[in-house]
Amino acid sequence: MSAEEQDDDAPAAVAGSPPTLSATDLEAWLSTPRLDTYLFRCGGDAPLALELYRWNSLLAAAALTDTCHLEVALRNAYDRQMAQQFPDWSVDPASRLFTRTQGHGRAVTKQVSLNTGSQRALNDAKRGLGAHPSHGKVVAATMFGFWTKLTDRDRTATFWTPMLRHAFNGSPTRGEVHERVARVNKFRNRLAHNEPVFSSSSGLHDRMRDVDDLFMWVAPAAAGYVRATSTVPSLLAQCPVPGLL
Repeated sequence: MSAEEQDDDAPAAVAGSPPTLSATDLEAWLSTPRLDTYLFRCGGDAPLALELYRWNSLLAAAALTDTCHLEVALRNAYDRQMAQQFPDWSVDPASRLFTRTQGHGRAVTKQVSLNTGSQRALNDAKRGLGAHPSHGKVVAATMFGFWTKLTDRDRTATFWTPMLRHAFNGSPTRGEVHERVARVNKFRNRLAHNEPVFSSSSGLHDRMRDVDDLFMWVAPAAAGYVRATSTVPSLLAQCPVPGLL
């Protein structure tokens, strides 16, 4: 069809302009409860709510990027310490890393439970990696929660004191490390599910400080690089709803 034959009444497409979505379209996409969260923050303004949702997605992705950089640094720092005493611990069937206990009573019972959970998580990580996966591939496939549980209070004698405390600069306590890692793990899950990062429960600023603290403790040079290249600050400045954060 030539340009002359096109319907003069047809709406002209604007380069780079996204299509307009109706309320029905938005509800079908986001669900009414999720959309209502954004509408509430925007005084019922649907176009602004959509812009807020888009901005939230970009900010969540940026924060997740920084958090994933930390996750890589943290698991490698832990692995270096664990591998000194238990080489290839993730794939060595003779490794005693997750069979050890120390203490008595409740502590041993909890350690046995935690060890069982760690072994299960390692088996989950190995799925799809072939019959004989390398140690490095298994370490890379483990979930953040696996590493979080290594600093549990009941593992002070079996993991923290003999191994993991040496992964940190500045001598933070086990509790300081564990609390931050646990919070970042929950925060990471919220980001991955594209939950609102502007809500008070997400604690965006506090969680990013946790990320920075942990990063500085395990890999200060890399932490400085990630901080300098992060897009979180610029996105925060672009919030479409003034005063939201």
